[in-house]
Amino acid sequence: MFKPLLNVKISPIQKITFSGLLIAVVIILQKILAINYIPIVPFLRISLGGPALIIFSSLFLGPIYGLFIGAASDILGYFIFDPKANAFFPQITAIYAVLGLVSYFVFLLFKLIKNKTLMLIIEGATFIGLLVFITLYLCLNTNLQLYSSTYEVQLWQKIVIPIVLFLLLSLLFVSSIIFDKKSEKWNLIISPINISFSCFVIEVTVMVLFGTLMKGFAFGFATYPMILLTQIIVLFINVPLNTWLLILLLRITNRFYNKPETFYN
Repeated sequence: MFKPLLNVKISPIQKITFSGLLIAVVIILQKILAINYIPIVPFLRISLGGPALIIFSSLFLGPIYGLFIGAASDILGYFIFDPKANAFFPQITAIYAVLGLVSYFVFLLFKLIKNKTLMLIIEGATFIGLLVFITLYLCLNTNLQLYSSTYEVQLWQKIVIPIVLFLLLSLLFVSSIIFDKKSEKWNLIISPINISFSCFVIEVTVMVLFGTLMKGFAFGFATYPMILLTQIIVLFINVPLNTWLLILLLRITNRFYNKPETFYN
């Protein structure tokens, strides 16, 4: 069985108990403290910390626990809050299950990468490319089509959205570099730059690529361009949020780790 990457010194009973607590908190963050359904894009969800906790569960408890917590939180969250208002889509549950499973292996893979500058360059270049794509898409399209409805893109949206995304991107990189310099003082077991890069890769592969595909199956592939656009926009929100929350969670749970040396140098 896979060992937790963080080498956690807690018993199986404690892991099960902690899993239940994580599922409850993720449901609250995903269903109550979240933007779940925007009228223009009803399949869009901006969760204030839910994905970060699912990623953390995979690191703290292992990929099987992460898969279970991701799937269980979505299924229970639906039957508690949504059964009368919305249909159940197993494709959406699959996204959060894969998120909990894959996060473990992404962080494990990037354990092999010691060059932080390379990670910053790859992440930054990709983000800038996506920002250019979003800006051009909004500027070149006056209307966006969803199902049988057409939505006009306002001039202020074409200006404000790229500026806000650029500010989030800048804040992510500045904070990652600053936090990385403090990581030894904070006794972080994972470097903030590694956390940021891993969260970025997870968001692109699981939420944007796999997530858009699953939502295409759920809502119809006629909505695919709109789903892809919104998922890329949410990428700029989720990566900074997940990075900052994971750093905070690692600091809070620091005392649970067996760490003769840091996980990343």
